[in-house]
Amino acid sequence: MKPKTNFTLIIITLSLFVAACTSGGTSTGTAEVNYRVGTSGLSMQFVKNTPPQKVFEGDTFPAMISIKNNGAYSIPQDSAYLSLGVERDYTRAIQLQAGGRVSKANEDADSSAKFNLDGRSQINSPGDEEVISYSIQAGKIDPQSETHTSALIATLCYPYETILESDVCIDTDVNNLRPGKKVCSQHDLSFGSGQGAPVTVTRIETRMLPNEITKDNGVSDRINPQFLIYVENIGSGLVIKQGTEKEFCTKSSALYANYNQVYVNVFLSNDELECQIAEVKKDPNDPFHIKLKDKKDIIRCNLKKGSQGITKNLDNYLSPLKVVLKYGYSQSMAANYAIQKPVS
Repeated sequence: MKPKTNFTLIIITLSLFVAACTSGGTSTGTAEVNYRVGTSGLSMQFVKNTPPQKVFEGDTFPAMISIKNNGAYSIPQDSAYLSLGVERDYTRAIQLQAGGRVSKANEDADSSAKFNLDGRSQINSPGDEEVISYSIQAGKIDPQSETHTSALIATLCYPYETILESDVCIDTDVNNLRPGKKVCSQHDLSFGSGQGAPVTVTRIETRMLPNEITKDNGVSDRINPQFLIYVENIGSGLVIKQGTEKEFCTKSSALYANYNQVYVNVFLSNDELECQIAEVKKDPNDPFHIKLKDKKDIIRCNLKKGSQGITKNLDNYLSPLKVVLKYGYSQSMAANYAIQKPVS
């Protein structure tokens, strides 16, 4: 009987050990997920069967739009806008169903809403979703017509932000003159998975340039890192200047100068870099910005003027590089429905 008792104790001990290892305790923890991937910000679609395919003159019917934040940026309160365009000649009334975090963008108009949506994160892995509802009353169609196909056009405008954080090699021995193994070496970086936003950094080219020549025309013992940052609008929408979202979504016209503008800040470790841009700033107090052409642009960034640079006496090392892009974004979609005369 004694051997059997010992065998039973061994089984119980092993069971407790396995349970402790698989219970998700503090010994293993939960791995953090990187949500700064993907090339989408907000997405939207009409809820199924809204608007209905057919309505009669004078009918009141719903139009419901589901909006989801698929990216990594949380939109602040009352900063995103949705405008629903209708054919005025064939629409008697339109009314927004406000409530919760959805409210009117303009008190004197029912076609535009403002709202906020949190992005994907460790505590909110899917991202926020909101359904914005309208009640629409169909108007009359032409007397000689039996039916008229009308359209609803939903336009979404919102601020968004792209953040890229990556380690770059500060190569103080570009010409490989020192013996021994390097911690890292200078190389270009590619980013094919996006950063959880529609405007993405696709590539970074790194260069280690000699600092300014010394006063006695000698070669400087310091280097100045330079980064060429490739930016592209991967999404299907239009980039607009951040801060113009309400104007763009709620007014019939928008300034062409506000298209394709992106504000940029780049940091090497804790130091903000100075970036060269083609656009001339009209307001010197504005952060510098780029203007996308064919949905793309390149930013060239160095240490700020007056910096002494980085001494070549240091061994190669990895340093964190952070790129922050701020912009507005707009996208549209349409749905058709038929207005019929009542059956006699």
